[in-house]
Amino acid sequence: MSTPKTIYSQSEARRLRAHPCIHCGKMSRVDRRPLSDMSGSVDPDVSVLWYCPDALCAGHDGFSIESQ
Repeated sequence: MSTPKTIYSQSEARRLRAHPCIHCGKMSRVDRRPLSDMSGSVDPDVSVLWYCPDALCAGHDGFSIESQ
């Protein structure tokens, strides 16, 4: 089984948009969080997850849309 891709470069992450939840189909917002990067990179890596707006859905705690 492949692992979900959650780390993207900042330039890739900027192009990611809302996506239907993989569990219930509701449009889910994308959340980008910078990783602590002490090197001062021009295009640092960021952690990306999508969050379903439905509190009862399994995707409410976050999900990834593609595998590595």
